[in-house]
Amino acid sequence: MLALLFLSLASPAVASIIHNRAYDSPSFRAPQLATPRDAVRRNHKRWEYYDGQVEFPYNVASGDPESDSVILWTHPIPTTNDSRPICLEYQVSHSNDSWSEGDIITSDQVWTTPEVDYSYKVEAKGLQPKSTYYYRFANCADKNNVSPVGRFLTTPVEDDDEIDKLSFAVFSCSNYPFGFFNAYGNAAARDSIDYAVHVGDYIYEFRGDGCDGKACYGDGRDIGRVPEPNRELFLLEDYRTRYKQYRSDPDLQALHASHAWQLVWDDHEVADNSWKAGSADSNDTIAGTQYNTSFTQRKANAVKAYFEWLPIRTVETDDALRIWRSFKFGTLADLYMLDTRQYNRDLTDIYYNTHDVKAIQNEEARSLMGGRQENWFYNGLKNSSQRGAQWKIVGQQIVCKFANLATDNVDAWDGYKANRRRVLDTISQNNIDNVLILSGDSHANWVSDITYDDKDGYNTVTGDGSYAVEFAGTAVSSPSSFGYNHSELYQLNTSSRHLINATGNEELQWTEGATRGYFELHLTRQDATAVYYGIDDVRTHSSDERVLATFVVEDKANKLRRPVADGNVTGGVLAKRG
Repeated sequence: MLALLFLSLASPAVASIIHNRAYDSPSFRAPQLATPRDAVRRNHKRWEYYDGQVEFPYNVASGDPESDSVILWTHPIPTTNDSRPICLEYQVSHSNDSWSEGDIITSDQVWTTPEVDYSYKVEAKGLQPKSTYYYRFANCADKNNVSPVGRFLTTPVEDDDEIDKLSFAVFSCSNYPFGFFNAYGNAAARDSIDYAVHVGDYIYEFRGDGCDGKACYGDGRDIGRVPEPNRELFLLEDYRTRYKQYRSDPDLQALHASHAWQLVWDDHEVADNSWKAGSADSNDTIAGTQYNTSFTQRKANAVKAYFEWLPIRTVETDDALRIWRSFKFGTLADLYMLDTRQYNRDLTDIYYNTHDVKAIQNEEARSLMGGRQENWFYNGLKNSSQRGAQWKIVGQQIVCKFANLATDNVDAWDGYKANRRRVLDTISQNNIDNVLILSGDSHANWVSDITYDDKDGYNTVTGDGSYAVEFAGTAVSSPSSFGYNHSELYQLNTSSRHLINATGNEELQWTEGATRGYFELHLTRQDATAVYYGIDDVRTHSSDERVLATFVVEDKANKLRRPVADGNVTGGVLAKRG
């Protein structure tokens, strides 16, 4: 008995700091962003472990699933004012009903400290492909003190020919003061997907109390959702605090617990309209608007907090701050998650220079992605086709094709026309079928065939001559891009009708800007189906939603099936071609 008691008391002392990925740098080429483990060890003597109860106010999460591993995340908080290291044992089981030693597939004791804001992020290995697992975290000092239980699905092995269905829910632009995250809660409750995909703007960096000026975006006072801290974010602790608030949201917690996520960032995880050398209000020659924080330091702070708080892998490369990566789902699909914002984007529209950016939008050298990412993506698409992956799914931030309007959006792909053309050249010249582009950013819904700008060979009635299809989703809660103060459905539909009928926009088949929400993408060997869900009111916390439209892309058609949406939508405007 004494030996068992000694072992129980000593177990936290043999826990490992090595396996907590929260201490890693987001990039192996940027070691300065890591939290040095040796320094942490010196700060905390081995016997000074927290031995009290812990709470899990931010619940649990999983992400970046592979066929044999997954990233697991939580964030324990001591119940007393104590800064000692916390030891947790992560546990993975096939069953949610029993957590005995014989039921646990894999486990390990790992500790976390205040140096990483108590983030706890581990890779669970030795798993079986396309299998559902449950996981939780137990306090090493008291195994009855446990976290909520999460669930995830591993991916198939890449040569699996038997997988015949796959599904994702796609989200973007979740702004805390603008409304409740009903979309996350609804998707978790319906439980009709395999994975959750987020294509950016997971948090916003602005104030949100109705203040004047561009550093404020939204007013959450009347619904109890004023951002914390209530100022524009610059410092590491600023970003950490904002993530704590977002991750306290019950709907976001529900979806993180029920499904593994694949995520990429957009601009607001760092700063508005960011590019490789600055943002709308900060750069490296003029200090940021607060705290004399340069853009480079601000970005480093934001990226470090992002990797601490989200279940995402550090990509094993010598590249700098790389988040772009891919996932394979047997031979049914490959998913490419691009970074068209932070990695190596050339100069973008930062409000005062719109005319200058329009003047260079056709320059051949301009890139949204940077040359290295472009080459990786083009080679990846070709390799996917050669290996027999049926669907090539591209998750990325900004809308690809709708912007061929009288007023160009040069902060989107239309500001980088040569880069867009290179993507289409790769698809068309290599006869790559079944490319589906998933987009966010615009706070509105868009569904388009994808063509070259000149529409050469494209039949606007049948869709023949299209090279791919884009499904772009509205925001979880951010306001409509069709007009900040538009409250009348008539006004919003007028905007949709104008966009549908605009000359040069013939490939756009549906757009809708009145609702917030998300869409689901369901893949089979026969077709891909996108189901759009709209939420009329996000200023009220509820589960109300409706199906706006359903779209089908048949295998190797490379266009939307006609009649588009079977000629029936419950929101927005559907194109009537021919």
